Amino acid sequence: MDAPRGFGHPVSPATFDTAYREGHWALLDSDEEKNRHAAIAELIRQHGTRHPHVLDAGCGSGRLASEFPPGELGAYHGVDLSQEALRLTRLAFPTPAVFTQDNLETWLPTDRFDIIVINEVVGYFHDPAKTLARLSRALQPDGVIIVSLYRWGNSVAIWRRIEARFTTLQRKTTTNPLGDKHWDIRLLQPV
Repeated sequence: MDAPRGFGHPVSPATFDTAYREGHWALLDSDEEKNRHAAIAELIRQHGTRHPHVLDAGCGSGRLASEFPPGELGAYHGVDLSQEALRLTRLAFPTPAVFTQDNLETWLPTDRFDIIVINEVVGYFHDPAKTLARLSRALQPDGVIIVSLYRWGNSVAIWRRIEARFTTLQRKTTTNPLGDKHWDIRLLQPV
């Protein structure tokens, strides 16, 4: 069932845990997804903050974190709905980090971040724009949010709702090696 236009389609933690155990999300570590992770890492580096404090909201098994050598990030906090994803992340993550298992639609960050990354999870939020607005309260002054969203049926409407609450500072589109899958990536600041 599709979500209403501009809204996401929530999935239960048990569903994500099963998908991780069965290897469904292993594709995130494949060459198919490499360009997207590299583009997000490049935006983090270009933001201008030396040793940024990053919240990876929906970190999955930590693929994005592997783009950074030890010491490049000032702090890394990964949050995910899936206990299984975080178990995999803790096994693979090369540097000290904080990991939290929680629902991003209700979780309240206690720290402040230079950058919040919402990498391929915004489509799972019931109300993506509202969730991003709430998470943005954890940004440092001049902090940014990076959102990546796979281009699919409801994505244009989701972007419209998000851009009503955020200013887009930069847009990128990445593709897989075959060029038949597209991800829209935006660097955003709250309005």
